[in-house]
Amino acid sequence: MTPRARRRAFAARRPRGVALLIALLIVVILASASTALAWQQTLAIRRTEDMLASDQAWALVLGGEAVAAQGLATSLQGVGNVNLTQPWAQPRQGLVGSDAAIAGSIIDLQGLFNLNDLAPAASASAIMRFRFQHLLTLAGADPGLVDAVADWTNPIPVATGSEGAGDAYYLGLQPPYRTGAAPFVSASSLRLVRGFTQPVYTQIAPFVSALPQPTTINVNTAPAPVLEAIGLSPAQAQAIISLRAKSPFTTLAQFLGSAPLAGQPLDGAGLDVGSAFFQSAIEVRVGRVRSGLDSVLELGNNGKVTVLLRARNTTP
Repeated sequence: MTPRARRRAFAARRPRGVALLIALLIVVILASASTALAWQQTLAIRRTEDMLASDQAWALVLGGEAVAAQGLATSLQGVGNVNLTQPWAQPRQGLVGSDAAIAGSIIDLQGLFNLNDLAPAASASAIMRFRFQHLLTLAGADPGLVDAVADWTNPIPVATGSEGAGDAYYLGLQPPYRTGAAPFVSASSLRLVRGFTQPVYTQIAPFVSALPQPTTINVNTAPAPVLEAIGLSPAQAQAIISLRAKSPFTTLAQFLGSAPLAGQPLDGAGLDVGSAFFQSAIEVRVGRVRSGLDSVLELGNNGKVTVLLRARNTTP
């Protein structure tokens, strides 16, 4: 082939090579765009599915709360005491359809120490103060912190006692804030009170509640540390727990005269065998979505249950 012929052949192949490269580039761009669109569509479908599952889970959670409230009212209708052998105290779980699961439980908030029993206006605040000091000691905390808790609810925001704290203390923190100057709404607010570091709060949180009024401690449902806080030894507390599991106390006098307390005078002020405040915990799983609801319930004298407070937690 002559040089001129070779040049003509090369010139003829160049346009075809450029066209092939352009075609390949277009294919790559279209493939990338198609993949991106498919991924966006997948994400959109997943978001829609999760939104629908979240709505379904919330509806199931509210239904679970209603069932818990009804079960509580039914369990305690016409019963003179509240104890852990009754149906309301038994956890429940089950499946709803093919891809939903629900679990629920109820605890007696009067089996715990009510922080608002330390309020200055509480009639039994003196003995409750002594018991809370004991509970603080059991949690490894300074019993003097009872002053700071009482000051938090005092309408007059000034410090009292050696470990107390009023607005002057809290406004000096970073960030600054004021005392509650009102009853606790949630026991979690204890983390704002002077001296209640996270380790201290973690130790004492399972044994305290924040109820809308001063209450008694139910000796039928109180855990061992609360029983010890009212004046029992660890051995006595365990003996009471074992005894009430078989024969719950029907009256406070029966508790005070029980065998584990023989020969020990125990002040029954602020103690009882009944309760009016409970907390339901409902958890639901629908597909990838989990939804939870903690509700504070009040059982009225008329046998009806009222929802006082709700705390929602949803995790996709």
